[in-house]
Amino acid sequence: MSICDDIKRRYIRLSKGQRKVAQFVMDNPNVVATQIASEVGRLADVSESTVIRFCYAMDLAGFSELQDKVKGYLIEKGEIIEVKKAMPAKKIRKHIGADIVKQDIAGISKTFNELNERDVEEVVQLLHHSKRIHFLGFRQSAPAAFWMYSNLKMLREQVFFIQHEADKIAQQLALMDEDSLLVVISLDDEYEDVATSVEIAKRKNVKIAAIRDKKLISIPEPAHTVLIVPSALEGGATCTIAIFSLLHILVESMVSQNPQQYENYLGKSRSMKKSPNLIAIS
Repeated sequence: MSICDDIKRRYIRLSKGQRKVAQFVMDNPNVVATQIASEVGRLADVSESTVIRFCYAMDLAGFSELQDKVKGYLIEKGEIIEVKKAMPAKKIRKHIGADIVKQDIAGISKTFNELNERDVEEVVQLLHHSKRIHFLGFRQSAPAAFWMYSNLKMLREQVFFIQHEADKIAQQLALMDEDSLLVVISLDDEYEDVATSVEIAKRKNVKIAAIRDKKLISIPEPAHTVLIVPSALEGGATCTIAIFSLLHILVESMVSQNPQQYENYLGKSRSMKKSPNLIAIS
């Protein structure tokens, strides 16, 4: 069975993004046989990670095996595979770097074009006015949650990061009340990990802001405000960059509400770090 026949057989089971890759492979086998994965993704209007996931969905070890299958298919058809002259390694690195930057920009643009500006402003106001802020994110979401915690910790007081341990979660839930804000970051179907904590916080009238890659379908939305990061659905590094770009904007927008207030706190924090610790001996 040729690679194209195999693609047609599996086509109905592929995701929307993978189907775009499948159609591109069948329509442009010469391109697939001679280009790198990121270039195929760019031409097919999907991310490089989607191209790789398509390969796995076809039970292939990776993109190089896909190329071997496509080359075999072209040889069987009697077609000549156009082999481009090898580029110097330095030029290849520049070419790949340019493609990656384009993908990152596209992911960021997609995210911000689909965000509701009113929802973003509401989250900014909650960050600015809440007495206490708790950041919650486990597994793949933990780095983003910790990044927000680390940055806000330098700019204001009463900022907390919830660690993935039962006793730590319980301690922070005990601190929360109607003056608190719980920021929940849950990506890649991780919401089940944090659902119980969110439900307890909701019962305590804690304000909840959520950042996730898709809307909740099976249960009612517990958050007051939700920011969806659509590029997270594609996965990979592009998704990560889009999320951190959004978080950066939230922090900068919060600071813009009262720049002097945050600058004063930042200056105070820096001076405290520079001051030597004095221990009184009695």
